[in-house]
Amino acid sequence: MAVAKDTKEAARTGWIRPLAQGAGPRYLQIADLIGQAIQSGELNAGDQIPAQRWLASELGVDLTTVTRAYTEARNRGLIASFSGRGSYVVDPSDTQERSRINLTMNIPPQPADRSMAERVKAGIEEVLTRHPIEVLSTYQDGASNRSAIQAAQAWLRPVLGDLDSQSLSVCAGAQAAIFGILSSTVRRGDTVLCEPLTYPGFLQAARQLGLNVVAVDWDADGVLPDAIERAHHGSGARLIYLNPTLHNPTTRTMPERRRQEVATSLRRLNMTLIEDDPYRHLLSDAPLPLATLTGGERTYYLASLSKCIWPSLRTAFVLPPRGDDGATMQEGLRASGMGCSALLLALAEQWIRSGTARHLVQEIQREARARQNLARSLLPQEAYAHPTGLHIWLPLPAHWNQHLFASALEESGVTVACADSFSVAPETDDAIRISVGGAASQAALGQAMKRVAALLKENRRRGFRAIV
Repeated sequence: MAVAKDTKEAARTGWIRPLAQGAGPRYLQIADLIGQAIQSGELNAGDQIPAQRWLASELGVDLTTVTRAYTEARNRGLIASFSGRGSYVVDPSDTQERSRINLTMNIPPQPADRSMAERVKAGIEEVLTRHPIEVLSTYQDGASNRSAIQAAQAWLRPVLGDLDSQSLSVCAGAQAAIFGILSSTVRRGDTVLCEPLTYPGFLQAARQLGLNVVAVDWDADGVLPDAIERAHHGSGARLIYLNPTLHNPTTRTMPERRRQEVATSLRRLNMTLIEDDPYRHLLSDAPLPLATLTGGERTYYLASLSKCIWPSLRTAFVLPPRGDDGATMQEGLRASGMGCSALLLALAEQWIRSGTARHLVQEIQREARARQNLARSLLPQEAYAHPTGLHIWLPLPAHWNQHLFASALEESGVTVACADSFSVAPETDDAIRISVGGAASQAALGQAMKRVAALLKENRRRGFRAIV
């Protein structure tokens, strides 16, 4: 009996590994070990995990560290704890099998330490301490934004280098900036250029303004310079919208050499560029922005905080072309709204100045990396992703139509975005975009990825696209 007991104990604790020095907070390492053990099958639904005091002694850490680790594991949906009984691995089918997991929106995941709510609360308390409520109750204009813009200039200085940022503006999100720029630089009936697959918000704004959108040919490195020239001469387009870093939806990043070639072409053609750069801070190795290669000439550079920190900040920064004070663009912004929320802008500034923004980026990178690793272990190798990106681009096998696949996946409780949502052309190759930040936890994401992987293997009859 003693041998059987020892064997059972070994099976229950065999997943435990020594903690690594310098690999992050120890309580998060322990929570990660639990998640990895569940993913690998070393721990299964219903398995009891060790008592906190025993694990603390085994790992050589204090009890508080293990208590925090188990709390983190519960927040991730990995375990459940019962008074007097201990902690057990959760059966995903009990809580998530039929739950809805929305992976359509590109939002950053909650930091692994689950600190966002506390940081928002502390940040707003600090803002209310530093600013009279009357100041936070006004509509925003250039003068009242000056302090926030100075913080934004410091935030973007490592990215923009020597570019003059004196005309930097702040607006209520990149979508508002795109609409404001388009409405102030082109007229109804004009043609604008972009990648064949692009941000749906740009397509929506362009079509709302009555613009003709033309796709520029590309390859794995991004748009082709000679294709820009052909499209420019063939359509008379004077403006192009590009997302060269961690492209939405394909996850590609345009290499430096192609950026140099594209910048040279745009300057020669005197074309206006909107460079949308919301994901840069999630990467540690992104090439220089196109804006730095055009010298800011005829270039609008957009940097949002929504994708790298928190969407609810509704804060984006726009650097207008060199020599442009941004007044015309501001008129376009005022025509569609009354600027940023003073409270949220003050919170964004406070986070930048205090270093909280930088810390949150690092925490989001860490959680995004864990989620991408999880997805990579479950999805086929045809899936495209960046190790710290927010989304995955998954071309579908020949036997699947994107709409049929998305519909079948939705029946199992998971929603994703179809390739058609990003396409300039009426039809495009069958693919889906999966946004890893939409799942409430790594456990929920893992269940969603298993459903995707299982559905890919089914060979349902290929159907026609719905006509609506």
